[in-house]
Order: sequence, then structure tokens, then C-alpha cells
Amino acid sequence: MAHIISVINHKGGVGKTTSTANIGAGLNLLKKRVLMIDLDPQANLTRHFGVAKTLDEAIYGALTGEYPLPVVKIKDGFDLAPSHQDLVGWEKLVSDEPGRELFLRDVLKPVEKKYDYIIIDCPPSLNLLPVNALCASHSILITVEPSLFSIEGMSNIFNAVQKVRTRINKELNGCRILITRYFASKKLHKDAEEMIRKNYEDLVFKTIIRTNVALEEAVMSGVDIFEYDSRSNGAKDYKSVCNEIIEIKQW
Repeated sequence: MAHIISVINHKGGVGKTTSTANIGAGLNLLKKRVLMIDLDPQANLTRHFGVAKTLDEAIYGALTGEYPLPVVKIKDGFDLAPSHQDLVGWEKLVSDEPGRELFLRDVLKPVEKKYDYIIIDCPPSLNLLPVNALCASHSILITVEPSLFSIEGMSNIFNAVQKVRTRINKELNGCRILITRYFASKKLHKDAEEMIRKNYEDLVFKTIIRTNVALEEAVMSGVDIFEYDSRSNGAKDYKSVCNEIIEIKQW
């Protein structure tokens, strides 16, 4: 049965999609079967892997019951459920539907046994789409850049997680924090890292994702960081995170 992880932050530009893509690819390199879910109407994860140009079906259709979850093969054991901008209208469409928080959970149930990990790339909000992700997940991965505003905003995420765990999803075990876009030479970043680790202690990954131009170049090339440059700092950092994820027994 798949371990389902939502990659989330209600702030944009903090490495959610990059982390989803490269953690998924890294786990696949470690012999895990991985399905990525693009739950963002911006469809950046879908575009990252060049799927948007040939897209016939997307997660919107699955969430509205038109067809089962569409799955596109990226590599052996590494798949993607793509998104499309049509998804922006989904929340309004189901606003009066009973059980609207559980649509994604029900869509994922038929495919859970096929994968070791399902990783959900959430939109930068705490609206119905990310709440659906929380209700379907076992764990939450919060990507955070080392800045004061990002740190202050994390309390909102923890509050949302606690409410979902208490009211809807008892299997939502907890959170882990991944620091991204890190410059070791910046005192501000070092101070922010120290504050995050002090406030959240064991919830913070040991690995930090350093700012690395190869990560951006991989996106432009339509591939993950391991395929683009396996010797880059970006590849080393994401491989280290993947090893940590596998080693964590319960989170």
C-alpha cells in the first residue's frame, strides 16, 4: 500500500513542485514505485515533465467522476497524474457537494496498491484542493525557504493539519519540514535555519536543499535533476532527502 505524502505550503515560490519532481525521481532511483499527483491548476509539475503538450485527460476529469485517475508514464515505476488549468473551477463546482473534502482520497484508492509512494504537489493555498490532499495523505512535507515570512506562515499549515487529523483523517500522522533555496553564505539564511530547527526540532529534515542553477536548468530541459546532472548539488541534496524519507518509519 502506498505511503501518501502531500507537499504543501500556502506560499508560492518555495520549491514545492521542484521538490515533488525530484523527490519522486530520487525515490524511483532507490527502487521505489512512485506516482506524482499534480493538484495545482497552474500545472507546473505537468509542464516540468513535458506532459502538457500531449494531454488528453487530467486530474480534473477524475475528480469530477468523468473517468478514473489518468496516469502518464515518465519512466519505469515513475508516473504522473497530470493537471490542467480547468482545475481552477473545481472548487466552485463541488462547493455544495457532501463529502467534498474526500474526492481525491476516493480517486486514489484504486491505484494505491500499485505504488510505494504517492506524492501530491499542492497549490499555494489552504483551500479545498490542499484540504483534499491532507484528507488523502499519511504525511505532510512542508517546503520552506529560509525567510521570516515563510517561518511565520507555517503555523497556519500546522493548524490546518491538526484540524484535518482530528475531524476527518485519523491516518494523517504528521509533518516534516524541508528547507529549500538555501544560500549558506547568507547570514539571514543561517539565522532562519537556526530558528526553524529551534522551533520545530525533530520535524526538520537534516538535509537542506541548496540553491543550485542545475535545478532550474533541469526544469527547462523537462527532466528531473538526476537525469540532468547527477553530480550536481541539487542531485546530492535530493538524494539525501530521499534516503531520509525511506529511513523514517512513521511520520
